[in-house]
Amino acid sequence: MQINNPAATFARPANSTAYAVGGLVANSVTSGSVVPMTFQLGNMFGQGQLRLTRARLFKSGTGITNAAFRIHVYEALPTVINGDGGAWLSNLAAHWIGNIDVTSMLAFSDGAAGTGSCPAGSEIFLKTAAGSQVYGLLMALGAYTPASAEQFSVVLEELDAY
Repeated sequence: MQINNPAATFARPANSTAYAVGGLVANSVTSGSVVPMTFQLGNMFGQGQLRLTRARLFKSGTGITNAAFRIHVYEALPTVINGDGGAWLSNLAAHWIGNIDVTSMLAFSDGAAGTGSCPAGSEIFLKTAAGSQVYGLLMALGAYTPASAEQFSVVLEELDAY
């Protein structure tokens, strides 16, 4: 059985301004320039539906104090109201399909990593077909101080055909 785990990566701005709880972690401080993460599902799993239950989060900075994040998942491309560091707020409430919290991270010599699972009974269901994709936005759950130009990568895991 082939395992495919869709991933997306972005670099945040070149500053080390601390995030407030609920702050958007994004690629730009300008709201109109924020690009949500895109996860290519395509038809790598066939056509149908997948159940997402877990995600992995990597970051290039080694600091883990208050490094807790929420990954918001959408079935359509959202537009954010604020840029990086502003309060997380987007449109497309009807296309928001769930979130996964990564509440603790481990420090490594070359960055930090953590995993999170959907809340019990709140698995995320993804539709798959040729060219399908889902989108993500990252929100700080703690008063986290980032490394300048820190890179974040999210990998969607435990995708089961449903």
